[in-house]
This record gives sequence, structure tokens and C-alpha cells, in this order.
Amino acid sequence: MRSFDDIRKLASRRTITVPLCLAGELGDEYEQLEAQLADVKPATNLEDASPRRAIADQMQAIREQMLEATVDFHLRAFSPRAWGIFWDGKPDRAEGEAAEAWDARIFPFWCQLVAKSCVDPEMSPEQVGELAEELNNGSWTRLVNQAILLNHREVDVPNFAAASDLSPDSEQT
Repeated sequence: MRSFDDIRKLASRRTITVPLCLAGELGDEYEQLEAQLADVKPATNLEDASPRRAIADQMQAIREQMLEATVDFHLRAFSPRAWGIFWDGKPDRAEGEAAEAWDARIFPFWCQLVAKSCVDPEMSPEQVGELAEELNNGSWTRLVNQAILLNHREVDVPNFAAASDLSPDSEQT
């Protein structure tokens, strides 16, 4: 039987990594090239350079820039008590409240959530707000939602079927 001290040593709060490409303008450049690639005709003779190859090379260069502009945000869950206290402080939208007034009340809460959850890079709520102003809504929503889900999900052992196919017991000799 395990002692409480043994059990306590196993316990840790859930963490997740949220990768976000921060160079939003590159997405448009990539999509334009993707559309060009779909429309371009192949070279008509073997001596001509392939226009498809040139576009694909440009797409690869942009993809590499996007990878360089991708930041991993490492989030850690609150303790249950801290989460309950924090979540109880979430403002509710008043009936008939204008969008601007609601945003002025809820946005700082989301910034505080991300700042308190993000262990790397460390950011203040003000810095999170500055970052949010540079992101599109999809990236911002993903970061906020992952911080919320992180605190609501339980930690369970994944069912990883692919690994069981590679286990020593399943390999044939």
C-alpha cells in the first residue's frame, strides 16, 4: 500500500503547450501562393523551369518563416482552490449590456487568466493584453480556451493504440 507521502510525490498540476504562429500576415501570403499553385499550368517542355517548383519553393520559405514565428506557450493549471476563487471572480454579462462595456470588463479577466496560467513565457496581464491586440481572434480565443480547458480537464492515462501495436508483446518473431 502506498503512503500519503508517496502519493503526494506523484501529484502535479496538468500542463499543456499551446503553439501559436504570431506572424499572421504570412498566412495570407502562403494562401495566395497556394491558390497560384492550384492554377498554374505545368511547364510545356522539359527545358522550361517548372513554375510549380518556383511557387512551391516560395511556399516552403514562408512555411519556415511561420515556424520561426511560432511560440510555444506553456500553461500550468491552477490549484483547485485557486481556480475556484479565480473563476468565481469572472464577471457576468449584464442583460442588455453593450458589447463595448462587456469587453471592457471581460477582457482584463481573460488577460489575467492567461498571465496566471502561462509559466513560459512569463507575462503580466498587461503584456498579455498587448499581445492579444496583435493576434487575430482565432489565436487569442485558442489561448484563452486552452487555459480554461486546462483547469477543467482531468488527467487520465491516454489510450494509445499505436503504441500497443509496437509493444514487445505484440511483435512477432
